[in-house]
Amino acid sequence: MKKIVFLLSIFCLSFSLFAAKVNYDPEIKVNENLTIPLRNYGIFAPFGSFYAIGLYVAGNETDNMKLKNADQPMAIRLVSLSNVLAMSFLIKELRRGFSYGMDHDKAFLKTIQTRIDTFLAMLKNSGKKPKKNKHITFLYLPEKGTEIYFEQELLGVIKGHDFKRALFGIWFNNNCADPKLREEAIKIRKK
Repeated sequence: MKKIVFLLSIFCLSFSLFAAKVNYDPEIKVNENLTIPLRNYGIFAPFGSFYAIGLYVAGNETDNMKLKNADQPMAIRLVSLSNVLAMSFLIKELRRGFSYGMDHDKAFLKTIQTRIDTFLAMLKNSGKKPKKNKHITFLYLPEKGTEIYFEQELLGVIKGHDFKRALFGIWFNNNCADPKLREEAIKIRKK
């Protein structure tokens, strides 16, 4: 009986999370000459953590690998859907995700390891907590690199298109952790 109640509880929790809408800004205004529209978002809800990622990118490209590798302005906004998402857990998952995002290419990852460590330290040392409805934005601009924001506060910038490919690959690579999340985020939303 306890198993049935537990399973029903998990089902109800999962259903309410997946049915929920996430409030994303319709665009990110970078400057007076550049605005990047929201493409779509997907919800990631493994047991114990819940967040959504929104993809901001112009154009109609829907090939996940082309989006991952594109050298154009784009952003991923990660929104916490729960108070249980701890920064330490997020950092651990991001660290693990880099390997999947680059097909476990250890030689390549070694070339950007210092930047990965700097990026993760930015998040860890920020003192920020990704509580419910808080967001972290990874904004890639070809001439600058990847700007990391917690809410509206700039935490820092990581240079290089190679770093962007690895970071965006966490969610968009062919062997990412959650293909359903990837497909939701890259599909073009109906207006």
